[in-house]
Amino acid sequence: MSESAVDRVTRVLDLVPFILENPGIEISSLAKKFNISEKQVLADLELIFLCGLPGYTPYELIDLTFEDGIVTVIDPQVLDKPRLFNEIEAVVINLGLSIMKNAINDAKKLESITNLQEKIAAKFAAVDDISFTTSNKPQFYDLISDVISKGGSLDLTYNSISRDEISQRIVAPKKTYLAQGNFYFIAIDQKSNQDRHFRMDLVMSCKPADAIEVHTSVIKEDLDLFDFKISTRNKYLTERYSELFTDVSQQGEIYHAQGRMNNPEWLKRLVISNAPDIELVEPAHLKQEIGERAQRNLALYQ
Repeated sequence: MSESAVDRVTRVLDLVPFILENPGIEISSLAKKFNISEKQVLADLELIFLCGLPGYTPYELIDLTFEDGIVTVIDPQVLDKPRLFNEIEAVVINLGLSIMKNAINDAKKLESITNLQEKIAAKFAAVDDISFTTSNKPQFYDLISDVISKGGSLDLTYNSISRDEISQRIVAPKKTYLAQGNFYFIAIDQKSNQDRHFRMDLVMSCKPADAIEVHTSVIKEDLDLFDFKISTRNKYLTERYSELFTDVSQQGEIYHAQGRMNNPEWLKRLVISNAPDIELVEPAHLKQEIGERAQRNLALYQ
């Protein structure tokens, strides 16, 4: 999965004060601490050389050395202390944690989130003045979560946007998650015996069902998966859909992204809805189908 610019900047802001607290730390230790490769650590350190205060001469830039695998910060400029949250940031973080609590079913994780929220509330009075409502949860969220916790199955009617059809499914839900403002759940579909992702607000009806038999030994995750490549001049698109991409590279002003997915209809809609900022390069047969669909859509307006 590709890394966004925000993720990298956030890590760099943490790197400098951490190195100051641990002078002479080895690059291998930094890689382990920040869960990145040593190559990425070196790339981040080279980026830090270009950071500093307005003026951006050698006198205002951060100065550090990393020789023989040892890193030392000489002049950290304004990054000599770890970042601190202000009241507004604390409120935003707390609201984000509250959303996460409603998107997971793991008791251990829920406890960790609650403990973190209590620590934040103890330091920032504004957090206690903000209430969070879960009224925006999908209709069947609690039922789906309950079935997941019990290891059961569901009989549901699903309105698929990508396929433009309403279908009846028997599924074994395994996990819920929140993405781009929508609640989803992953479930094994009885018919295909494979993992499928369902958007909760598109579930029209839902009820517990008899447990289905899952033949995990014969499941082939890559049965319907295919590689695809896209090109775009819009960097934002590579970050917005970063969960789809396994690799993103830049050549001049063009970004090339490569990934895998199991829903060709969704990919077609992704390309058409973001045209002309995005172009499918491969696979060729899907590129042709997208062109034919676009022509049919244009014909409707003639």
